[in-house]
Amino acid sequence: MSVSVHVLGTAQDGGYPHAGCSCPSCESARRDPSRARLVSCIGIVGETGKCLMVDATPDFSAQQAALTAAAGRTPAHVDALILTHAHIGHYLGLALLGREAMSADTVPVHGTLSMRRFLEHNRPWSHLIERGEIECQTLRPGEALEFDGARIHAFLTPHRSEDTDTIGLEIVGPNKRLVYVSDADVFPPALAERILEADVSLIDGTFYDRNELPHREILAVRHPFVTESVERFAGAKGEVIFIHLNHSNALLSDEPPALPGSFRVARDGEAFTL
Repeated sequence: MSVSVHVLGTAQDGGYPHAGCSCPSCESARRDPSRARLVSCIGIVGETGKCLMVDATPDFSAQQAALTAAAGRTPAHVDALILTHAHIGHYLGLALLGREAMSADTVPVHGTLSMRRFLEHNRPWSHLIERGEIECQTLRPGEALEFDGARIHAFLTPHRSEDTDTIGLEIVGPNKRLVYVSDADVFPPALAERILEADVSLIDGTFYDRNELPHREILAVRHPFVTESVERFAGAKGEVIFIHLNHSNALLSDEPPALPGSFRVARDGEAFTL
């Protein structure tokens, strides 16, 4: 079996339709569930069928089931997780590993030192550790994590750090390399170079352009604009695919703007063989 990366969700933390929103786009997605999107998440299926999820979103149950089904496995239990940071769309699903739900047994949860400390010193997450339902592992940027035929490199990305830092991932398989950056405030030169050189890049596409939300709101939750990323990454080696779309993003509308060349929007359920 080859190494594959699976897109398990493509929406910003609030989902699509977005929690508590009655805008025309969200209402349309409620009326037509085929337009709905789960919260951004990817998973890795390794050479022997082991499964690793990147982030534990509020849609954890459905995403875990989708990933293990792709690996041809039952029951739906992943072998490991990586948490990129402590914003709600990226770790709340971890609670389902507790005794109120799955009562998991020492599932390895990889994260930076700040992520590990956040889990260890805040309930209910510390309960999971104390009861042995998860086992925290420190993932140091610059060091490689080997997982069932894949080599995973974590790197720091600039993003709001109220509780933890944020990481992106470079996932290297036998033949190809995929870069995953669900959240960033900006793409600094070193990160931009990774994206330009990857075979596939799944990158932050939260907002389409600067006119999407009131100026003060855009400043409060900074993300690169899709329109700017299209200019910045023109000429990239591989596909540049946008993920983590906010419900206000024009790319989710009935008549989305066209993206040029090798740029497109990620689809829930698609997969890439590495």
